[in-house]
Amino acid sequence: MGPSSRRFVAGLIRIGLVILAVVIAGAYIGHHGPKRSHMRVQTEVPPPSAALAPGDMRIYNADSSVDLILEGNRILAGLSPQTVEKIRSEMERSTTGETSGLGGSIAAVVKKSVAGAIGTHGAFPIASISDIRYEGGDVGEIVIDWKDGGTHQLFGNTKVDGSKVGKSFRREDAEPFVAAVKARMAQPVIAPTPPPAAQPPR
Repeated sequence: MGPSSRRFVAGLIRIGLVILAVVIAGAYIGHHGPKRSHMRVQTEVPPPSAALAPGDMRIYNADSSVDLILEGNRILAGLSPQTVEKIRSEMERSTTGETSGLGGSIAAVVKKSVAGAIGTHGAFPIASISDIRYEGGDVGEIVIDWKDGGTHQLFGNTKVDGSKVGKSFRREDAEPFVAAVKARMAQPVIAPTPPPAAQPPR
């Protein structure tokens, strides 16, 4: 096999491993995640709490396995930094022995691909929400009603390490988050107007 053929095969392997990485990340948090068209996948890492703008907010469920973030005019839902770090540590330990040859190359690609996928969050636009509320006792869930009909439980039946996380938010955390979202619905963040383009010299 010539160099060009090897590069072609290596490229196919890399593409396949990236797809596998996304499947692995999805399987980790359960196969019953949010599927409504109101959600889009955000691939960049959510901002740390210290970098959130005034009025934005981040909360965790009872065991801190997942988080909800009000960022600008959207709600982000995904694995918490604690859970992401746990997965990365487990991956590191599981591939420690693969350091050379083809096995080492595959392990490195898999680790890099999964590391980039596990921080993925679902993004829900505030403009699509007609109402948001907390349901439950001391521990419960956050429920969204959409303007075009339908109701959605954030995280729904999503599982992390085998445990459902949808109904695992404490009231004292969830109710302030709901209030912050309602305030943002009433007064959305206005994106700054970009400066006018410079005119070319005459």
